[in-house]
Amino acid sequence: MSEKISLAARFNKAQSELVTQTADLPLGTLAQMVEEGSIDLTPGFQRRERWKPEHQSALIESFLLNVPVPPIYLAEEVDGRYTAIDGKQRLKAISDFIYGRFRLTGLDNLVQAEGRTFEDLPGEILNALRLRPYLRVVTLLKQTDDRLKYEVFLRLNRGGESLNQQEIRNVAFRGPLNDEIYKASENAFLRQQLKIGSDKSQAYRQMQDAEYVLRFLALTWNLDDFRGSLVHQMDRYMIENEGVSQQQAVELVRPFRDAILRCQSIWGDRAFKRPDGTGWRDQMLAGLYDAQMLSIVSLSDEQFNSATERRQEVVEQTRTLFQDDEFDKSVRAGTNTPARIRYRVQKTKEILVGALQ
Repeated sequence: MSEKISLAARFNKAQSELVTQTADLPLGTLAQMVEEGSIDLTPGFQRRERWKPEHQSALIESFLLNVPVPPIYLAEEVDGRYTAIDGKQRLKAISDFIYGRFRLTGLDNLVQAEGRTFEDLPGEILNALRLRPYLRVVTLLKQTDDRLKYEVFLRLNRGGESLNQQEIRNVAFRGPLNDEIYKASENAFLRQQLKIGSDKSQAYRQMQDAEYVLRFLALTWNLDDFRGSLVHQMDRYMIENEGVSQQQAVELVRPFRDAILRCQSIWGDRAFKRPDGTGWRDQMLAGLYDAQMLSIVSLSDEQFNSATERRQEVVEQTRTLFQDDEFDKSVRAGTNTPARIRYRVQKTKEILVGALQ
């Protein structure tokens, strides 16, 4: 009986907490709301842009063919604006097309529209597209609890394009630490090594830069006691530090900023990359990133200054590390096990300390 009462109570509580409103809005109205900032497409829990022009064009083609499109979910904020909970990519595609920011490409059916912008369409189609297609919009009203908004985001996105682990963390662990991690991920050298040249790059859209910052923080947190998977280690780190203040978050992220600057000073463009003949490969290795970042941050300022004076020796010793089969395996295969992480960090620290002798 008590279980039934508990279930009924939870059901009634959910009914009262999640307050929604539904409306059908024309594409022109939605585009205008996005353009004017009435709809925020980049709340903290949203993923980064991932749609390519072909995907955006397919959506516009669906409207032109009168094909049903899934609803948009918005959340009403206290200032009267709205944030996109689900449908960010659709809203951006609609706004970008109506305001002339891309041409239709890769169309499957309406090949006559290939290469056209919104203004290039015949007048009757242009006006119909702006006014006639109605898109269902479900709005979570402002009296809805914030945590429910994030829960809705997660549940909706499980049914669409799957979120990766970092995108899920971005939703689940909102707060000062998450904000500081994303600020640190803007580091120019990190993005250079990850080949993030713009917000269109795959690594950026998948939040790899932010995950590399978190990876470092989670491993420096308790490397000696690290057990299990690196994914769980990163999750545990975010859970343990979820309630920190803004100032505490800044201090937690500071070691990353110091370490990445030191790696740039010692290894330069060769940081986090394996040797290839007489040169170096142009691909960043996560395992080597761990080894160099965690070993370099353990040096005192005096030791680091000495290592900087002998940076060429350190670079050459890094090359010789790959003559050790165990080290080579530790950065290339099964790289995220505790034993292999500790091994590669220790070996890299040895060459740094050795350069000081």
